[in-house]
Amino acid sequence: MTVVTQTQDADTSAANDPLLSYTVSTTPSPLKASPENPQVPEEIGEVIISVARQSGTPADVEWIRVKVPAGTMAPDLATDLNKISPRISLTGWTVRLDAAAKEFVCAPAGSHAPIGPDTGFTIQLSDIPVSRKVGTAPVTITERSRTGSSAFQDRTTIFNLGKFPADFYLRNFLCEPSIIANGGDVKLTWERSANATYELLYGDVNRDVTNRTSLDIEGIKSDTTFYLRATTGDPTNPVIRIISAQVTVTRPDLEVGNLTVGGELAITGKVLTRQALYIGLKERWLKTVAKTDGILTARLQGAIGANLYVDAGRGLHYLTPLGDGHSPYLSIPVLKGEEIKLKASTNANPSVEWFGFGRDELATPYP
Repeated sequence: MTVVTQTQDADTSAANDPLLSYTVSTTPSPLKASPENPQVPEEIGEVIISVARQSGTPADVEWIRVKVPAGTMAPDLATDLNKISPRISLTGWTVRLDAAAKEFVCAPAGSHAPIGPDTGFTIQLSDIPVSRKVGTAPVTITERSRTGSSAFQDRTTIFNLGKFPADFYLRNFLCEPSIIANGGDVKLTWERSANATYELLYGDVNRDVTNRTSLDIEGIKSDTTFYLRATTGDPTNPVIRIISAQVTVTRPDLEVGNLTVGGELAITGKVLTRQALYIGLKERWLKTVAKTDGILTARLQGAIGANLYVDAGRGLHYLTPLGDGHSPYLSIPVLKGEEIKLKASTNANPSVEWFGFGRDELATPYP
């Protein structure tokens, strides 16, 4: 059974959002367009709309209208609305076809009825003679509702239902193994027909897999959902089907915006990288770039007149022996992405170290 994601018009403000939530499923999964030959009977489909009130406050509803496009074009779902058998599971409500508006109207016996969080129900459209053109049909659900004593408003939700070619299929999308260690590999496999283009999406990756039925993915470090997207039909009104598979990573890498720890924090991995930087070439600027935030330290030994210049992106620092037996020292905070530049005199013997917050070391300084 296909479950269709709810979408709304971009111009809909929060005040006009539906007070009820809707999920649409279809049988078969996905719907099949009827044969183009009008002498051949239509394919039969079914649409089930599951309705609920998520808030604890009941909503008053005057009616719910389901607009089903009918005709012979790609955006039409049915060939004949009169052949559809509508039902609603909510006690005291009825459903009828408004043929002129191409809508199925669900209404209570009175002027309106409350729908609370415990009143889940379904609207079922059975025996749908599916249109003969492959394409995507917009099914519009409009409720007239309110909360409290406010005025009733029309609130609309749109679901896009695809009608696929009769020989199209996309199924058995598997990720094996489904649980891996950090940095492990998986193999994705699937079954598909040849009359579509296919893309694999995960993270920031969008990969064309039209000519494949399997793919190995290496080095997975966090829980990942893989999406396999099929596109077929007329480019001006394509149909899209998306299925998914998941892998769970034990002890995964995590990326978060902010982290607040209320208790104790124990770290078993590497937090600080200590790295000695070799200044091989003298009298020349050598440079590298910080891959993480960190601290750059430098100590200079050598005769009077030796010197070391350090430019960490926030100004030029200069070290030279003082002649009192002490070696001058400096410590500079460096942010990720900042350039680090070093230049030592021929008679200098500098000791430069990098303390990076993370596992990434600096690249060897180069001219």
